[in-house]
Amino acid sequence: MKRDPLDVLFSEFVRKRALKRAGGCERCGAQKFDIQKDDGSSFPAWSQLDCAHLISRWHKSTRWDEDAAIGLCGGCHMWIDHEEEEKIELLKSKIGEEGFNLLQARKRIPARYLDRNAIEIYLRARILEVNNEFGGE
Repeated sequence: MKRDPLDVLFSEFVRKRALKRAGGCERCGAQKFDIQKDDGSSFPAWSQLDCAHLISRWHKSTRWDEDAAIGLCGGCHMWIDHEEEEKIELLKSKIGEEGFNLLQARKRIPARYLDRNAIEIYLRARILEVNNEFGGE
């Protein structure tokens, strides 16, 4: 599936939020830390995580919904994508039964009602919020 510019923003937000909430992978708890490279640059901890959509990205109405995705390490992401029942249970553990039911309803909203500009503004604001909680970036 082709990546949309909003996918890039959404992925950054979800992975940074995972560091805030769990310090790394939101399933197994593997901690992630910034890695200093030999050339002096760093590989940020958030970029070592995957943005895992727990509701398929094919559902455009929830593609950029923060309740529909979590930050996972590569191993957990690969595993959860093949375990549908576990994926549902993980999602329910994060947003609750009522949140899950509301998310299921939102995924049925026709995508033509999405305001892409509003989504971009919201995601940029949430990224700034998470960055500020870490002391900037």
